[in-house]
Amino acid sequence: MRPKGFAIVGQSPSVLPCNFGYWLQRTPVAFFLARRAASSNSTPLLPRHHPPIRTPPPAHCHPTSSRRLLASESSSSPAWETVIGLEVHAQLSTTTKLFSPAPLASNASPNTSVDPFDAAIPGSLPLLNSECVRKAVVTALALNSNVQLVSSFDRKHYFYGDLPAGYQVTQLWEPVARGGWVDVGSLDGLVATKANGDGEEGRRVRLVQIQIEQDSGKTVQGITEGQSLIDLNRAGVGVLEIITEPDLRSSEEVVAFLKKLQRLLWYIKVSAADMDEGAWRCDVNVSVRPVGGPLGVRTEIKHLVKFTSIKEAIEYEVERQIALLQSGKPVEAETRGFDARLGTTFRMRSKEDSQDYRFMPEPDLPQILLTNEYVENVRFSLPEPLDERRARLLTHYALPHHQVEILLDEPGAVEYFETVANGRNGKKAANWVVGELFGWLRMRDLKLNACPVEPGRVGELIDMVEGGTLSGLRAKDALHLMMDGDARAAAAIAAEKGWVQVNDRGELETLCAELIIAHPKEASAVRQGKERLIKFFVGEVMKKTKGKSNPVMVAGIFKSKLS
Repeated sequence: MRPKGFAIVGQSPSVLPCNFGYWLQRTPVAFFLARRAASSNSTPLLPRHHPPIRTPPPAHCHPTSSRRLLASESSSSPAWETVIGLEVHAQLSTTTKLFSPAPLASNASPNTSVDPFDAAIPGSLPLLNSECVRKAVVTALALNSNVQLVSSFDRKHYFYGDLPAGYQVTQLWEPVARGGWVDVGSLDGLVATKANGDGEEGRRVRLVQIQIEQDSGKTVQGITEGQSLIDLNRAGVGVLEIITEPDLRSSEEVVAFLKKLQRLLWYIKVSAADMDEGAWRCDVNVSVRPVGGPLGVRTEIKHLVKFTSIKEAIEYEVERQIALLQSGKPVEAETRGFDARLGTTFRMRSKEDSQDYRFMPEPDLPQILLTNEYVENVRFSLPEPLDERRARLLTHYALPHHQVEILLDEPGAVEYFETVANGRNGKKAANWVVGELFGWLRMRDLKLNACPVEPGRVGELIDMVEGGTLSGLRAKDALHLMMDGDARAAAAIAAEKGWVQVNDRGELETLCAELIIAHPKEASAVRQGKERLIKFFVGEVMKKTKGKSNPVMVAGIFKSKLS
């Protein structure tokens, strides 16, 4: 008989010992595990519960924020500053979880990638994934942070079904890195309103710390109303939490900062680029105050994923808090969610303080001890800094800014473009890669890493167009065939289709002379200044040669003969 109030989740986790199902029961003190005899068609039972409690920031690490001047409704009321702080959670791109050998499997069936430690089976112990530590050091160096040679883990206690142990392993007192900054300017999409400390237009966003922690499981809505299902595939996945200082100034600045940070993390191969896969989440702390006044009471908006939702949530919350203060009501310290359908925030619970989480040192994990040599070896492996890469594309290839941003936004796109542009005109190579190739990819809803056309074949198409052996139109047709799976070289496709252009100048001059004699009226009009009629003659040549003539060469011949 199924216990009342319990919901079926997925299938029996094959990674659990003895093939037993299990369930988690919330108690006022902690979770306990139980099991029932397994049968051929048994399924794990997990409890219904409210939306999970996520990690609020430690009190002393409260990220403060951004400032936006807002006009008050009354001319006698003060202007307001918006104060915004961020806690960014980026899932680490590793093959296994932070403390267990279970593989990362975002698309796997529920509860099929769960190790005994991930499910908090009594007696299971953590084993630190060294690749997670390395990626944390890579991130710290890329963000100009101070890598801590000694760091350690702590337990943060809270009780919900998607956190089987009743605590999260994180880093409070000794994080892997402290400090750091990210510069955000006009090239990052920021409309600067004030010079930063270096006298340049833009914003330097400082960081409080970077910490390694384990992710929780995932709670999803059940089939019936009030039913919640738990999937532990994500439980124990390594996550970096990046906490900012109070340096942002508006929702627009927040989005510009987050876009740059997200781009940087996948560029250094630390985290995935796809926000929809749950690899990227953001908590936003918002408060308002009169300009120049003390910090106001903050609210935290949890679990924001999309940039549009982040912007809308901040703007709504700012307006809500200002309206409260202007009406003489206080702003309550609370955790809020965001309803993307209504565009409003809503209360979830009162705000916790750090003592509510009963932090304690993690007894099952020793300190992480790094050496200066290890840190320098990681620093040596870093790729070209992102801002330097942008500057090089703008200056060396003389590309327009919008094309550079498109290349920087797609993983592997700069490398692809530079392979195509090697020994060729950079602007023309960019037009083919960004304009034509990416256009075909968008039509097929493909990412560049799934592109069937190698950069060498795109380069060959450009060479044939520039050499006059293939028209631009036919080159696009050839690229279309390549995108549809034709693995042949461009020259082979053009030859088989009969697209190779006639470039015998003598033969073309003879044909042009015959057409001038055959069309004296049009030839006379061209001589009198109506050069647009040259297109008529070019069209006649293309008819005679069945489209195989080089139209640029033909136009030049007519201009010389009719000038």
